[in-house]
Amino acid sequence: MTVSHGVPFAIANSAVGWMLCILGLLVWMWFHPREHFGPKILLLILVFSALGPVCDAVMNSENAHHPLKFDYFLYRVDRNLGVSAFSVARLFAEWQRSVLYQLYQSLTLAMIVWYGVHLRRRDGRPNRLLIAYAVNFAIGCCLYVVLPACGPRHAFGAAFPAGDPVVPLILVKVDRWPNAIPSLHVSTALLLVLFAGKSRVLRSIAWVYLAGTVAATLAFEHYTIDLIVAVPFACFVARAAEGQFRHAAYHLTLVLGWMLSIRYATPILVASPAVLRMLACSTVAWAAFSMAERADPLTAAHRVASGDRVQPRPGVAV
Repeated sequence: MTVSHGVPFAIANSAVGWMLCILGLLVWMWFHPREHFGPKILLLILVFSALGPVCDAVMNSENAHHPLKFDYFLYRVDRNLGVSAFSVARLFAEWQRSVLYQLYQSLTLAMIVWYGVHLRRRDGRPNRLLIAYAVNFAIGCCLYVVLPACGPRHAFGAAFPAGDPVVPLILVKVDRWPNAIPSLHVSTALLLVLFAGKSRVLRSIAWVYLAGTVAATLAFEHYTIDLIVAVPFACFVARAAEGQFRHAAYHLTLVLGWMLSIRYATPILVASPAVLRMLACSTVAWAAFSMAERADPLTAAHRVASGDRVQPRPGVAV
């Protein structure tokens, strides 16, 4: 699949773009020496930069220890769901794929921006959001070894997305990172929704970004089932970050149930497409209902006691 890169998007996701962001932060800090916003954002950027090589090493190790991938299993589940990554990816024109690719690459920037939003808002929960980020990627990388798979673009090559391959339920050797299921792109984008607070504007932005991320993941890197499993996983992360460990355990159990079922009982799952679709819809619906019933954000006093601090703004008494 050929992807053409629009110049504005390419600059935003390039090293030049990041250097411009850092330069802008340094200038802002120069004129606002008493504000903590700039140093915290800069520190987060540096942490992400330092973690990059560490994450690469972890994924390289997982790939080396798990050369055989379950991509054919995920593909067969996808086909029986009725909405596969192949069928979705074929819907996009070349220019749309270009935009979606850049959106897919913007995850780190979105995470930093969302953290900055929480730092500036009186009802923000920046510390809880950082905990959610950490849990999301730490546990997500561990789950990759439960069901190693690398995504349709890598497993099927030129056959994706125009082809319609027929494959047996066997492991296939693919020399790529096993980072397909759950989709951490989708779980992270969903975290932005779950940590949008009561602002309609922020919720709208988060939902739009989530929708774009869903389209981008299916256009390039993931199977549909990866996204379905990512929904209860994001709910687990949000609950864990808020200290609601009993509820978090329910969501994690559902995630593991899906992954172990695909690993050991895919023939049973694909034997009845109607049941498979019902299970998938029920998973998303139950996760949505569970998070809708989630307690309102903690009060400012409780957030201070639990590690979150309300960030004062100039001229605003807190």
